Amino acid sequence: MPIVARRRSWLLALLLAAACSAEDGAPAPGADPAPVGPPPDTRPTHDETAALFDPDRLLEIDIELSEPDWDALRQQTRSISSFFSAECLAAPFESPFTYFPGRVTVDGRVAEQVGVRKKGFFGSLDTERPSLKVKLDEYVADQRLSGVQKLTLNNAKSDPSKVKQCIAYRLFADAGVPAPRCNFARVRVNGRDLGVYVNVEGVDEDMLARHFADAEGNLYEGSLSDFRPGWLGTFAPKENQSTVDGRDLAAVADALAAPDDRLLAALEPVVDVDAFLSFWAMEVIVAHWDGYANNANNFFAYADPTSGKFHFLPWGVDAVFLDQHFLFEQQGAQAPQSVAATGLLARRLYLLPAVRARYVERVRELLDGVWDEAAILAEVDRMAALIAPVVDDPDGGHAGALEGVRAFVRGRRQAILAELDAGAPAWDYALRDTFCFAPIGHVSGTFATTWNSTSQPDPFAGSTASLSGEVQGVPLPVGVAGAAAGLDTQSPEGPRAIVYVIAPQPDGTVLVVLFSYRPEHFVPGARTPDWDALQGILFRFDPATDTSTTIGMLGQGTVELDRAATTPGGPVSGRFSVDVHELPL
Repeated sequence: MPIVARRRSWLLALLLAAACSAEDGAPAPGADPAPVGPPPDTRPTHDETAALFDPDRLLEIDIELSEPDWDALRQQTRSISSFFSAECLAAPFESPFTYFPGRVTVDGRVAEQVGVRKKGFFGSLDTERPSLKVKLDEYVADQRLSGVQKLTLNNAKSDPSKVKQCIAYRLFADAGVPAPRCNFARVRVNGRDLGVYVNVEGVDEDMLARHFADAEGNLYEGSLSDFRPGWLGTFAPKENQSTVDGRDLAAVADALAAPDDRLLAALEPVVDVDAFLSFWAMEVIVAHWDGYANNANNFFAYADPTSGKFHFLPWGVDAVFLDQHFLFEQQGAQAPQSVAATGLLARRLYLLPAVRARYVERVRELLDGVWDEAAILAEVDRMAALIAPVVDDPDGGHAGALEGVRAFVRGRRQAILAELDAGAPAWDYALRDTFCFAPIGHVSGTFATTWNSTSQPDPFAGSTASLSGEVQGVPLPVGVAGAAAGLDTQSPEGPRAIVYVIAPQPDGTVLVVLFSYRPEHFVPGARTPDWDALQGILFRFDPATDTSTTIGMLGQGTVELDRAATTPGGPVSGRFSVDVHELPL
């Protein structure tokens, strides 16, 4: 059905394909946490870990764990229900991923009794090629391999070119910003070849020790986090977790509450503003639309004990090198290319004329000193040649994505300077809104249809349905309704069982309630309040313009299946009563 095709990617677009969560899960049930096994390596030297991130190496990584554990790991996913409340800003977004005991081999070096888990926020989640975290010391105290205690293996789902992360991190480093090291790995799990992964250095005490004189300060991961009242709870402490109290974060928020004439004086003792300018300018140059400056997402903040000031580190840079500002395009706005200031710190600084001039100067300096098109293009070619033997590219998607990276590199300088040469652009956009899904209404109804009706010329023939409710206090005008059900094989998350109720409106548009099930949860008698298993959306479709407008997410309620046949023509029926939640965009 055209409607389904237009909406099948709504969840990934909504959730911004973002960030890679790095929370540690609990030990697998029944796993022995005692410090047994091979003697741990000593604390790493730079040379030890450098070999693991040698950019000229394509690592061979083999992971082994029981097949039931691998299946359980693959199916774990992040709950969207944690966003269905205004209280979602009170704490870091909880990780649903748990460690399973396994064995890892890296270029012939073996570590036993390691912890293996899935990782990712929403955009990188995958059941066949999940991003992975391998924790060497999960069950064996202080165990290391090649000097590291963890491996972070990203599936590059948001980057068909595979090369963006390593290039972007290197550019941040060349700009003087502490950044993870990065290379590539061919990953196999239980002998299955999963192809090319990006091996990214974890941001932890070991990594901090390479950049700071004192690596024992408080480290926070920011995932949809900002230095605003009510938002500080979203920062996830990564070091000193037993003692961190967030007062250093609150000090930044307090400083940002100062009036313009005292802002810089208030910030200087708690934020290394000069270092932040480099971080911010490089986020913009590489078009890290899902980073701090543009989306208050995907970054680390380190409170350096030596200076008492916060430094910012990049993270989750798989969606860089794109001429887009996702949030603004969703709102029908065209944001400038030479600045992003949706995060509060960036916004307050950019609105100060003196600091805006410093920012513009830093962008120009980095374009002159770091953004070397010939060198970057050569690195794209080198990386492409390195991973070519392992990349499966039957439809040319990888090659096309590489050309997209090259085109961005060639045109980025001109796109930025064209704006700056005309004068630093104004910034009058709102701050990034909360990611909480505020309730705005309720819908309820029934449906009775047949399986595979979505592929029929008239999918609503022979169906019955009802729909009622209100949004923003206004009743939904619903008359006759119909329903259809079938399998969506083109969902980014894999095949999904879908049911939708459609109700024509007096103005010629139609209201559509769409439910999307993980197949194993589409069974007779299912009563689903679990929004990991089921996704729902309410939208309005206009046949005259062939466009649709999302009204809200569905959650906080129940959907019941009386019948759930999955053979052509089999009965599908049930009822629903769910809240409608406003989209956080």
